[in-house]
Amino acid sequence: MWRSRPIRRAELAAALVLALPALCAAQGAAATPELITDRPGFGESSAVVGPGTLQVETGLVVARADHDHPRDTTGQVMLRAGVASRGELRFAVDGHDVEVGGKVKLLDAAHAGIDLAVIPYLSRDPGFKVAAGRELPRGFELSGTFNATDGRSDSGRTWMKEISLSLDHALGERLGAYGEVDGGFAGHGCACSVDGGITVGVGANGQFDVEVGHRVHGEAQDWFMGVGFAVRRLHR
Repeated sequence: MWRSRPIRRAELAAALVLALPALCAAQGAAATPELITDRPGFGESSAVVGPGTLQVETGLVVARADHDHPRDTTGQVMLRAGVASRGELRFAVDGHDVEVGGKVKLLDAAHAGIDLAVIPYLSRDPGFKVAAGRELPRGFELSGTFNATDGRSDSGRTWMKEISLSLDHALGERLGAYGEVDGGFAGHGCACSVDGGITVGVGANGQFDVEVGHRVHGEAQDWFMGVGFAVRRLHR
């Protein structure tokens, strides 16, 4: 997801991050589909949650833009509702930004050799994302996201582009790690950063995550770190 301006109500997101594990523990541990989230990191997965499934993904990010600015805390909440085997509706709050959209899976690896999804959305700066992924040998997966936003600049509205590339690795049945390179392009060169983190499964329907990142070039955030939690309610 886009990193956005900080909010003053980060306590709400913190409460959600702390409360959601209890909801996850209340659900049964029966055999269920793999939980795939759109966090942590900048990129999105190419998976949809499935018909009738409700999934909530929350996060809390602490970041500093540069040495001249103090640390800022931003809360993130995303609600994903499955409406078809290849489609979902989405509502997200990231800082001051509110985003409403959907995700449609166009290709799957079983038939096309690659997973591919498109994510149109409406917000203050509307746009679309294209997410792709492919499994690799030895538990690795390569994924990428292209994000095009009709954003605002001093000269008016202009298309801003962001590209992220991530390498994920399963370290165990419930433990995973990832490394990511992200670059934003809005006419002033590349605002580039690197980040990475771990994910830990909590029961069959929950996931805890930790992420850290640092600027490489341009106007990206100097550094950031965050924690998050996701939980879902499957259709029975």
